[in-house]
Amino acid sequence: MSRQLSVLLLASDGLTRQITANGLAMYGYEALLARDGAEAMRILEAERRVDVLVTDADLGGEVGGLAVAKAARLLHPRIDVIYTGRAPHRIPEPAKVKGAPCIRTPYQPQQIVGMISELRQRVPAEERRVA
Repeated sequence: MSRQLSVLLLASDGLTRQITANGLAMYGYEALLARDGAEAMRILEAERRVDVLVTDADLGGEVGGLAVAKAARLLHPRIDVIYTGRAPHRIPEPAKVKGAPCIRTPYQPQQIVGMISELRQRVPAEERRVA
């Protein structure tokens, strides 16, 4: 039996975090929640098994959502990343990690679940490369 996938959700809006976490749990994922980049970094440094990062590309602050994604790939080279944002098509390609899709906010939890499924089927974990 495979282990439950762990998803770190970085979203500044508390309602978005809770609704998405509940949706992820319904689909069998473990949701780790962060309200800002600093909290997400603490989780990434403390947790050995974060499989997916869902990060708000619009999140500013001391540590923004784009910076968290790059740091996550350094700490966990095989982590899948999904960007969320009000205008995902405006996120500059050089600012993103390789192979990370974008989704427009607001989104539904099942959209995130679908993206995770697609990412997991794309390339086996053993073959994933660092961006």
